[in-house]
Amino acid sequence: MKKLLLLTIPIVIGLTASAQTQQGFVKTKGRMVNGKLVPGQGLKGATVSVKGRTAVLVNANDGAFFFPVPDKQFRLDSVRKKGYQLVDMEACPRTYNYSGNPIYIVMETPDQQLQDQLAAERKIRRNLQKQLQDKEDEIEDLKAQQKISDEEYRQALQKLYQDQENNEQLIKDMAKRYSELDYDQLDEFYRQVSYYIENGELVKADSLLRTRGDITAQVESIKQRGQIIQEQDEQLQKAKDVHQADIEEAARRCYCYYETFAAQHLNDTAAYYLELRASLDTTNMTYLCDVGDFINDYIADYNKALNYYLIGLRQSKRQHGEQYSWVGTFYNNIGYTYYLQRDNEKALEYYEKALTIRKTVFGDDNASVAECYNNIGVIYNKIGDHDKALEYHKKALPIRIKEYGEQHYEVATSYNNIGGVYFSQGQHDKALEYGNKALVVLINVFGENHRLVAKTYTNLGGIYVEYGNYDKALEYYNKALEIQNTILKKPHPDIATTNYHIGCVYREKGNYDKSLEYFTQSLNMEKSIFGEKHVTIAFYYYQIGNVYAKQGNFDKAFEYLEKDLALRKAIFGENHPEVAMCYENNGLMFSDKGDYDRAIEQYNKSLVIRQSVLGEGHPLVASLNNRIGFAYGKQKKYTKALTFFEKALEIWKSTSGTNSYDVALAYNNIGYMYYSLGDFFEALKFYQMCIDIRKSVLGEDHPETIKTQERIAEIQAKMKAQENETKE
Repeated sequence: MKKLLLLTIPIVIGLTASAQTQQGFVKTKGRMVNGKLVPGQGLKGATVSVKGRTAVLVNANDGAFFFPVPDKQFRLDSVRKKGYQLVDMEACPRTYNYSGNPIYIVMETPDQQLQDQLAAERKIRRNLQKQLQDKEDEIEDLKAQQKISDEEYRQALQKLYQDQENNEQLIKDMAKRYSELDYDQLDEFYRQVSYYIENGELVKADSLLRTRGDITAQVESIKQRGQIIQEQDEQLQKAKDVHQADIEEAARRCYCYYETFAAQHLNDTAAYYLELRASLDTTNMTYLCDVGDFINDYIADYNKALNYYLIGLRQSKRQHGEQYSWVGTFYNNIGYTYYLQRDNEKALEYYEKALTIRKTVFGDDNASVAECYNNIGVIYNKIGDHDKALEYHKKALPIRIKEYGEQHYEVATSYNNIGGVYFSQGQHDKALEYGNKALVVLINVFGENHRLVAKTYTNLGGIYVEYGNYDKALEYYNKALEIQNTILKKPHPDIATTNYHIGCVYREKGNYDKSLEYFTQSLNMEKSIFGEKHVTIAFYYYQIGNVYAKQGNFDKAFEYLEKDLALRKAIFGENHPEVAMCYENNGLMFSDKGDYDRAIEQYNKSLVIRQSVLGEGHPLVASLNNRIGFAYGKQKKYTKALTFFEKALEIWKSTSGTNSYDVALAYNNIGYMYYSLGDFFEALKFYQMCIDIRKSVLGEDHPETIKTQERIAEIQAKMKAQENETKE
């Protein structure tokens, strides 16, 4: 159920559940006047405060209000309206259960409420006083008729007066009840009964109540039905227990079938049994998570996997609310699915949601939190923020070692990903160190034939490419491909990626036919996974075009580069960095062809977009100025070239600092233009600034440093020759 991301090193040559809505009304009391209902009035302008939410202002004339309720219960903290008070003072704060029926909050002015309470108390006292007088008269009649003795007479009166004293609490309780009673909320029958009781017309109340039949018989009937229902509930519970046991037994069978077919790498059939198990109980988080994970990793049907995760997310929120461990798991897995679809922005959004919940549920020092750190680190590396990526991976690693020990696949995942960041930073020795540490752990844990082992071989292959050891790189890539072809359903992105890396190696070795073969295989796989209109397809169009260009087949190269450009325009629009990159790639191709006019034309199109999107002072704008300068230099338009190299220099100074590789490159190019113009003094000045930086950044023995030193020696020799000629 955990979705761990592992970086694949690149070679440089992608439904939340809605809350239910509770309705309510803020209003005055409904009253009975002369036996007729006078409805209460809505209180527009009241403010309703619900715990955890912004206060709701009642804008409707009838006093209606609405607010979302994410859980089964909510707490009403207060209801306020200037000049009014709650009739039921205990209505707030109070916890309510969500209901499809509205809640009614009844308010009155303090004067009106006091008046209602006094009026109710007065009515009740008068009624009880009348009853007292009637009882006294009855007792007097009995004595006058000598039907009771003097002693019985005295006892009867004493009891009558004692009852009258005890009625004080009854008077207060009844007065409170009837002063708070909202007749709007009663049906017509109980509205009349309550009105008769309030007004002391007890005979009428009794008569009306008797129209519903004998209450004793009704209660007895209800009790009997209750007993029957209880017995039926017990039988139903037994049936449910049997049903649940059947579900669990069938689920175990499904899982055993899944394991059987998964062990044979019959992934479609294995997935079928996981889906069958999930259909048994769509509230079981483990079932939903397992099937989504397997479909993601081995079938690559990302939309189907995402659907299972979204069902699980809705169920877990509905059952337990937002702050629940399974909610964090499904956010994490949804993020993983978007990552697989190359949607880094959405992936990061869901990983950060998962991290927030897991910190709340588990605390900071927990393996689930480390998993989120790992996954967020992968995304930051993907988007080029390598320092941020390393920060997150180094947060994850110590937690995992503490939790699992060194020999665990999650620790290996951290080693791999730290190595991947070092690779992105150009620290290849450190990348190789961490990659080999990961490989040893993964083989110890899983053996050779595992997806994570294959990914690690791919990573190590990428490092050997950077060392220029292409045979060693191919060895590792082919190991990865052999594993992937055994355990993964074709087409699969992992296989496509490994084919791509192998194609890159053959391109570097100059075997362009083999390179095209592997790139084409990758392209066809990615089309079947993502469809024709996906940025990954545009990427492969560029790679194939690049190989044709290296073969010298520029017409074919331009055909694929134009496909790349058209697809990126369709996806991103005309004014987008991805489109600018296509124009730049076209420019490079024309430059390789020696068609510098068309190269400059393409570079300028790219420059316009990048300046509008990124601004004048962005490093990519500097890079384009540098390329345009190079093209003018090839045309021997040295003065024109100088203008663009100088623009690049100023941008790189401000963005990379004065002692950077890019600034040294600009000094080198400017020096060469002056050298080509025959201005050896200016050329020497810029080459000298170049070599000072290259010695500092690259070292004394770096080929670029040595080449610059040779150029300086050449210029000095030419200057000395000129000086000698002048003397002669």
